[in-house]
Amino acid sequence: MNGYDYVLNEILKIPSDLEELLISLNSYKHRDYKFKNILFLGTGGGSRAAFDLLYSYFFDKSPYPIIIHQGYEIPNFVNEDTLVFSVSYSGDTEETISSTKKAIEKTRNIVIITKGGFLEKLALENDFLIFKLKDGYEARHCLHLIFFTILKILSLYLKIDVDFEIKSTIDILKKIKDKEFEEVKVLVDKIKGKIPVIYGSYLFSDSIAERFRRQLNENGKTISHSNIIPPMHHDEIVGFMDKELSKKIHIILIRDLNEDEKIKKRFEITKSVLNDFQFSFSEIYPEKSDSKIARMFSIIFKLDLVSINFAKVRDFDPRDVNIIDKLKEYMKK
Repeated sequence: MNGYDYVLNEILKIPSDLEELLISLNSYKHRDYKFKNILFLGTGGGSRAAFDLLYSYFFDKSPYPIIIHQGYEIPNFVNEDTLVFSVSYSGDTEETISSTKKAIEKTRNIVIITKGGFLEKLALENDFLIFKLKDGYEARHCLHLIFFTILKILSLYLKIDVDFEIKSTIDILKKIKDKEFEEVKVLVDKIKGKIPVIYGSYLFSDSIAERFRRQLNENGKTISHSNIIPPMHHDEIVGFMDKELSKKIHIILIRDLNEDEKIKKRFEITKSVLNDFQFSFSEIYPEKSDSKIARMFSIIFKLDLVSINFAKVRDFDPRDVNIIDKLKEYMKK
């Protein structure tokens, strides 16, 4: 199986993966941890992308602050009142191992999520809660496994019912997984030969925009950029005064069907500015759903297809991340 077909298969089997995952999660036994803040430790296209999406979802639901960290160290506030989620698909991400070891010195409230590796060893040695992920994925393509695992576990601690969100997501992905998206083909054609510049809205598609940037980097083998509306209206939007850039970039606006009126207005103003300075742009919307998470993942599904098709039309293998592999080898020396 070539790289494109392999990754496409990973994307198309997400709904069945989630059904299988839900069975395991429903039998998961969590411990009665007491905490006052939450820390996510992890990095990369799977873990960090999941953290960003979770932050967007829990922002107005969690009574506790949620901090995301992806370095070797840990924040100074970490103590026995911190609930730590340590996440690495491989279990061998050196930054996550380092920060987890430091967290162990401060708290026993640790949940480890991995398919194995050194993190599994740490969990077993220290009797920490561990949830083992299904093997056989590229780390960046197991976003759904990481996201929904943390969603379900954290919802138990926060006493939030997320069953509707999970069921809605599975239903919508089942519905669209075999659909031919003309917008995917059109967007691939529009970004060919240009640098994609992606804008999402705060607390909905900001994390999706960042995820799409990473997928274009790794799957699509291109440089891209992402930012957030409204923050980009305070600085970056002035950059469009350079009309020469219009020949080099294509703007992608990631929208929602349930946008706040102020966010909707800001998108419309952005489009007006882009038209005034002759920049090309595309808009992409989610499928209809009352579930915020289902809408998020319907966009992620489409944009993942864009990233691998962008690789395909330019004769790149979406699985090939040889540069990253070499970098890891150099770091071991």
